[in-house]
Amino acid sequence: MSAGYGPMATPISAGHSLISRIAQGDRQAEAEFVRQYEHGVRVLVRRHCRPGDPIVDDLVQDVLSGVLERLRAGAIHDPVALPAYVQSAVVYATSAEYRRRRPTQTDAVVEQIADNETPGTRLDATQLAGFLRDVLAGMPVARDREILRRFYLEEEDKDSVCRALAIDPGHFHRVMFRARERFRLLVEQAGVRGPG
Repeated sequence: MSAGYGPMATPISAGHSLISRIAQGDRQAEAEFVRQYEHGVRVLVRRHCRPGDPIVDDLVQDVLSGVLERLRAGAIHDPVALPAYVQSAVVYATSAEYRRRRPTQTDAVVEQIADNETPGTRLDATQLAGFLRDVLAGMPVARDREILRRFYLEEEDKDSVCRALAIDPGHFHRVMFRARERFRLLVEQAGVRGPG
């Protein structure tokens, strides 16, 4: 993303003026910055968040406020670098938010049940495994089904899964995380809860 292109496009000369006006304490320039960048920040935050996550508005506000603080402090001078800085701020804010949240471990539920050795718990584990396979088969997004099946059930390595599903290896963990979250929601909607 650079000045002049993408969801946060700003002509370089206008960007220079905006940056210096904000550094001088011009509140109107700050409002202009928010008007120019809010839509692009929202698009990027949504792209990095789980579908339907209500935290989007808060993260947009946090990113805009954080970048404005840096602009007020005079820490950003180059209008060409501003869109990339904003994009980095979005990635950092969304990553930090999801790191703060306790990850769910649907796999741990299956392992915990499988560790019990009584015939009754073995039957429960078999029933649960069958149920989880049914949920997986019924997932509406084909890529979600395939990435989970290949990686967890068939134990294919990351590179093999990426090649088979045409996933950029740099995006593998994000695609996997989203697929696991959608799977978890379907399992929970069916009334099955993980430990804790």
